[in-house]
Amino acid sequence: MNKTIKTTWEVWMYDVWGNKQDGYDVNDRTCVNRSLEVNCKVQIANDNTPQRFEYAGLSDYKIKQIFGVSCKLDVWGDDCTYYVNRESDSYPIGELHCTSHTSLSPIHE
Repeated sequence: MNKTIKTTWEVWMYDVWGNKQDGYDVNDRTCVNRSLEVNCKVQIANDNTPQRFEYAGLSDYKIKQIFGVSCKLDVWGDDCTYYVNRESDSYPIGELHCTSHTSLSPIHE
């Protein structure tokens, strides 16, 4: 399947204090885009079963593009909210909130 859906995201960047040895603290956050449109690839879960459903989400590649980083990422959250850290030292980068859908797993507008 080569299907995509249009999603809209809020992009928040963090102002971070601290260092690798002492740890990092998020001092503040700034919304840098309130309506970033992204086409997300639709995928199938539980194919060929009665519990089959479609879901979508942002790839690590797309998240790296959004934040302008090339490092490995530690991404957590749920289907409509992502919290993004640099994997190597847990440096907080920012967060993403889907504003176009109430759920992306399964997909609901």
